[in-house]
This record gives sequence, C-alpha cells and structure tokens, in this order.
Amino acid sequence: MPATRKNFSAEDKNNIKKKLQEVCAAFWAEQGYKETSISKLCKGANISTGTFYNLYESKEELFLDALKKVQTDLNEQFIADIKQSPSKQGFIAAIENLYYEYEKNPFLYDNKTVDFLAFYNKLSEADKAKLEEDNSDFFRQAIAHANLTLKESEQMAFAVFSVLLSTVSSKEALSKQFDFKATFQFMVQHLMDEIFE
Repeated sequence: MPATRKNFSAEDKNNIKKKLQEVCAAFWAEQGYKETSISKLCKGANISTGTFYNLYESKEELFLDALKKVQTDLNEQFIADIKQSPSKQGFIAAIENLYYEYEKNPFLYDNKTVDFLAFYNKLSEADKAKLEEDNSDFFRQAIAHANLTLKESEQMAFAVFSVLLSTVSSKEALSKQFDFKATFQFMVQHLMDEIFE
C-alpha cells in the first residue's frame, strides 16, 4: 500500500526522494518525460500523491533532480576512471566508458528531442545555467585529474567533446553503414592530439 504518512523524518524524506529519482530515471529512459505522470511515479515509488507533493512542487523538479543524480553518478565514475590512469590515454579510455554509459541513458544526450525540450523549456533560467555550469566544472576537473594541458580554449574543448558524445544519438542508423565503435575511437584519439599537449 502506498506510503501516506505525512510526518517523515529527514532520513525518510531522503530515502523516498532517492527512490523517486530512480523510478523517474527509469521511466524517462523507457517512455520519456511527457508520458511519465506523477501518478505513475508515485505508483513506481509506492507512495501517495500527497507524499509526492510534500517532497516536490512539480514533476519538473523531480525530473531535474533525477537528471542531476544520473549526471553526478556518471561524472564521478568518469573522474574515477581518469584517476586510475591520469594521462591522455586514460582520458581517452574514460571518454569511451562515458560514451557507453550515455547509451544506457538516452535522455542525457538526446536533448534536442521534442520530449526533452518539453522538460527543459519548463526549467527556470537559473536551473538551466546551473546545469551548464556543473557540466563545465566537471570537464575542468577531469582535465586537471588527467594532468593534461589544453592547446585550444577550454570552451572549444568542452564543445568538441559535447558534440562527440552527442553522436551516440546517431549510432543506430550509422552502425548499419560502418563500424561505429572503431570510428568513435578514431575520432577520440585524433581529437585528443588536437586539443591537448
């Protein structure tokens, strides 16, 4: 039966939020933002809608939290991969691993779809700016942990890797014509030599 108790402890609230974020990320990947209702989210997390509104003001607030959580987990793994081999080759391996994780979380990269834009356009300008800032900070940290020096501007390097990672949205169609993995690895290797000393 769904949880309806209103006097949750801070730990209870935190645990329910975590569960909601997991459920949200799964629904987002499977059916998208627009098809995911608050009632579906509540059913998936085994809570009442009253409990939902005690924790979140809107569906968009939960989706934003879910997006941040998935990105944080991916970013932490990316940094951990780089720390294992702080070098240009280590950065390449970490980018490849990140790419394969993006394949599992299509809502992270396919941000030009009607579905993603329906969510994104409901965010405040401050939330949009924070997402951009967090991504830039993460990229900056990754470069520092890899002990790399940029040849190009940080903005250009970030843009290049963002575009490279976004190619995952074309993988299915392009894989019918050529070896996508080998092509991706070729691009990463050669771009690294152009971007880093």
